[in-house]
Amino acid sequence: MFPLQSLFYLVAGWILFIRRNLPQVTVPVSGLVTALVVVVFMGLLIQLLGRVLWRRLQQQNSIATSSQWKWRWTFALIVFLVISFTGGFAVVGMAHQGLWLFSGQKRVDYNISTISKRSMSKNNLKQIGLALYGYHEVTHVLPSGGFFNGAGEPQHGWVAQLLPYLDQQALYQTIDFHEPWSADINREPYQTKLPFLLNPGIRRLEQHTGYQPADYAANNQIFNVNTSMKLRDIKDGTSDTILAGEVSTGIKAWGDPTNFRDPQLGINASPNGFGSPFPGGAHILLGDGSVRFITDNIDPQILKALSTPNGGDIVSQD
Repeated sequence: MFPLQSLFYLVAGWILFIRRNLPQVTVPVSGLVTALVVVVFMGLLIQLLGRVLWRRLQQQNSIATSSQWKWRWTFALIVFLVISFTGGFAVVGMAHQGLWLFSGQKRVDYNISTISKRSMSKNNLKQIGLALYGYHEVTHVLPSGGFFNGAGEPQHGWVAQLLPYLDQQALYQTIDFHEPWSADINREPYQTKLPFLLNPGIRRLEQHTGYQPADYAANNQIFNVNTSMKLRDIKDGTSDTILAGEVSTGIKAWGDPTNFRDPQLGINASPNGFGSPFPGGAHILLGDGSVRFITDNIDPQILKALSTPNGGDIVSQD
């Protein structure tokens, strides 16, 4: 069936293309008249030259026939010349397109690469969402945004609590949760690079050393200091509430207990808000586990409604 399907798609594609573009085609009368005059003149010239040459060939007995040069031969020769010229222009056009593609390869690769990187970043957030649900399934609450001791000293963040649900059980067991995340005993585990926390759209000129970054932050309306919320406490609806999202400025280490920020600051509008290396907006993880791309020009009231878990705000469905 493949040859028949290919033929069908080819014919259908051309029909749709012609149907879509033919109404936009304008043929100048002067150009059409000029073309007809040239074709008629060329036909008369070929007919005249054909008769002369044919007669000479007959006189030299090169061909044993008494017939004359026919008009259908002239027509066939004109069609052959038109097809040859058209084919020549097509070859030249293909050559130009080939050179354009070759010279613009970096741009094409960049576009393809950008699409791939956006998809990878989206998948990273989905993985974080699955880990949050796994944590909630076991503990019946979402992880705290960050633990602080009684003296107000930062201890550990929400990412560390999710490690067992991110296939990082071995790394989780190397962390001493009785000591601060910045203690010497915890330096090595928190200097471990976690690929699912790195946005491929962020270009780093050199390999990051020391504490490894997290290109994703939590919503401080849900994840905050020594605060653990249940999914059922999100009264506005999990599908209309932000859990986490991309960040491109003010990036913190994944072990930092303050790796959360306020979505109400806008998308790509504040160094302390959510943002993305991709133009136009940022990927956001919602409470139902879905990931959406929220644009820069989102209505501030809608963004506020998406940020708060139980503010009673209504998110527009437009």
